[in-house]
Amino acid sequence: MLIDSPRITTRDRAHWARMEHYDDVLSRSPRLDRLAEQARAAVTRFADAGDFYISVSWGKDSVAAAHLALQVVPGARLVWVRSKHFEMPECEQVRDAFLATHPQARYEEIEVELRNPKRGEPGFDERHLDPHADHQDVLKENLTGRYVSGVRAEESRIRRISVGHRGLVTPNTCRPLGRWEATDVFAYLHREGLPVHPAYAMTMGGALDRRWIRVHPLCSAPPAQSAVHRHDPAYWEDTYYPDVIAAARDARAHMWGKNGVAG
Repeated sequence: MLIDSPRITTRDRAHWARMEHYDDVLSRSPRLDRLAEQARAAVTRFADAGDFYISVSWGKDSVAAAHLALQVVPGARLVWVRSKHFEMPECEQVRDAFLATHPQARYEEIEVELRNPKRGEPGFDERHLDPHADHQDVLKENLTGRYVSGVRAEESRIRRISVGHRGLVTPNTCRPLGRWEATDVFAYLHREGLPVHPAYAMTMGGALDRRWIRVHPLCSAPPAQSAVHRHDPAYWEDTYYPDVIAAARDARAHMWGKNGVAG
């Protein structure tokens, strides 16, 4: 169920309609049943070892992972670590639609004021993966304890190695979608009638591959190998979310001195 947004263009909608036919065909594949069974089994093993929560961003992967985990433990806790000012506003619509159909889930949000400059703010550091740069890792700072995530091996080489070496379940993390492909996730969301963030339909009329569009805080530094996402994240954000970005920068203008450091 695609959440509607005025940001979606007419050409975007036409392309999404074509992709929905594709999702519908894949949703009937026995492969999807096997993947879902495997995912629930992973959550069951993880849950049997102790208390846990589910990390959500309201992107496609975390929605699918949360839905699968809540089938195993309907009263599990959902946690959204959200970046103040920079989250895509439709995340809240996805959240509300999902929670309306999962009344037993316990839900909480942790809103974080980002300390470091974001793209377009004075002092923004493009050396995103430089180990010597002072970067704030919001998730690492706030996600403690044992949790389920929507991480998939397909997303990066490092994640492929990790899932291949450590499997879907470790003492502190569970990755039920670890061996899923993005096409599987879209097919699962379609089959289960789950809310889909409208960002995935914002493909510039099909010029972009929806598999590599990310639901994430806007104006974050791109990955070092951003080519894997098949598009320029900054251009995409500035095209579809210029109002949100401008408002966020205005709200944080008081934070920066001439050298881009917190004032």
